[in-house]
This record gives sequence, C-alpha cells and structure tokens, in this order.
Amino acid sequence: MASGIASCPLPVESDDEDGRPVWAPGRGGPLLPGLIAWDRIVVGDRRETWRCWSVSLWEPVLVKVVRPECDRRRATRALRREVRALRDLRHPLFPRLIVDGTRAPLPHLVMEYFEGPALDELVEDVGRLSPTDVACLGVDLLGALRHLHASGTAHLDICPDNVIYADKRGRLVDLGAARPLGAVVAPGEEFGSDGYIAPELGSWAGGPVTVAMDMYSLGATMRAVLDPDRDVDGAIRTVIDRLTDDDPGRRPPPDAALRLLVRHAGSRQTRPWPGWADRHLAARVGQGGRPHSAPAGQAPGGEGDPRGRR
Repeated sequence: MASGIASCPLPVESDDEDGRPVWAPGRGGPLLPGLIAWDRIVVGDRRETWRCWSVSLWEPVLVKVVRPECDRRRATRALRREVRALRDLRHPLFPRLIVDGTRAPLPHLVMEYFEGPALDELVEDVGRLSPTDVACLGVDLLGALRHLHASGTAHLDICPDNVIYADKRGRLVDLGAARPLGAVVAPGEEFGSDGYIAPELGSWAGGPVTVAMDMYSLGATMRAVLDPDRDVDGAIRTVIDRLTDDDPGRRPPPDAALRLLVRHAGSRQTRPWPGWADRHLAARVGQGGRPHSAPAGQAPGGEGDPRGRR
C-alpha cells in the first residue's frame, strides 16, 4: 500500500461485522512498541480503539490506531482533529493526550483510559437513570463543555457512546469530530451520531460550527438515559426540551443550562460539589433561559435561587 500502513509487521484478521481487515496482535502481544494489547474496544470505518497496557507508564491506556489497508491521509483526519482538541485541554472530564503518533508508520494516538461503562452500556445494565442522576450528569458534562468551548472548540459528537461513566462522573471522550467554533463546514459533510445531531447539522446546508450544536446533542443524550416515569413533575424533561429546541437560537447557552440543572441535582448533602459553590455560577436565568446578571450589590442566590429554599 502506498500509505505504508499495510506493511506494518502485525497479524491481521477479518472483522466479524464488516469482513474487512483489523489488527490481531492477540492479548498480551505488542500492538505498538511498549503498548501491549489488552482488548479491542471499538472498530470504526477507518480506525480501531484498543485498551492497552503501557509498559513505560505501567497502567492501562487507550490507543486509537488506523485500520489495515486504509488510506492514511483520510484515516488520520479524525486523529489529527482529536489531537488539536486535546493538545492544550486540561480538564479531568476529558482524556489526557499522552502520545501524538499521527506521523508514525502506523498512525495512532495514546490517551488516558477511563475505567467504566459508556452510558448506553450503563443503561443496558442497570436501567434508565433517575432525574437527579441525569441532572448531575448534565452538570458534569456542561462543566466539561464550557471548558472545551472556552478553548475555541465544539465536540460535535456527544452521545451515550461517547460518555464514559467513571468514578460516578460522566466523562466526554472521542473528539474525532471536533471542529473549531466558527469554522465553516461544507454542505453535506457528515459527522456525529444519528439521533443526537442538531437538526441544523442533520440537513446541513453548510455554515459555521456553533455552541448550540453541542447543547442539542447534550440534551438528546440526557433524554436517552432519563427514566421518564421517575421524572414525576417533568422538570428534567422541560430542561431537555429547551436544550433540544429545533431553533438553535432558543437553546440555553451552557451557563444558563448549568444553572437550570443545578436546581434539580439533589440536596447539598448528596451533590458531588459543595453547596456554597452555587453562588459562583456565572449568571442567573431569566424566563427565556438566557443568562442575566444579578442586580448591583446582590450576589446570585436571592429570591428564586435554589439556595433560598435551604
């Protein structure tokens, strides 16, 4: 192969799903130098994701590697997007980028491994989540998204597959679809996961990447894992409906959505953050879900704030 990928000295086998070649180092065999294959997690169209044991770090790591016989230039695009998104990102709910191997003979990335099920696996194992758990999950993911957006990047593939539930917190993974905010995407360019893509992307006529696209996907993810029978007053469904509004201009921005969800994230004693932290939320939420500042001389948390009821 002109790409050089097929010449890598690794055994291959046929994938059970698509019949195309995948790497087959065998458990305990080297996938890459110093990276010992543990198990294959996902096979995509152009890339494979493995859990490996890092000999140098002496701990598990996540490895994304280009599939055999794939065109190198096309197959590394998503890897390079993930490198750009993660390279300077420092947030505990995103995986740490350990090695950028996109220019190696076998292009790959090595990242921090989060031990835990993806949300879709969690729901399959234990059932749909309570409103309080979904609100806490949304708060976690919004904290991560605010950090990502502040770095100038949108995730664009938030879905239950790409949220790992580890140490009782939701962690965002797989930034292979990430684009800079404001970047112009060509008409008809496909990315994201069916059922979780903002409608303006689903029938994409081309245009700039926005924060609102991630807000829709977050809401759709929350809807997928919420047990509606336990949302007796419909409070979480109301927030989800606002996040998944067909009109991106009506979706609450991250700060406003964070405040909405904090109200439903359980008592101060059960939340995973201290109660006094609420007063540092950036803005209060008006009737339209838009943030506005507290009156001069008044800290957020007056009448109408959840702290006023405690």
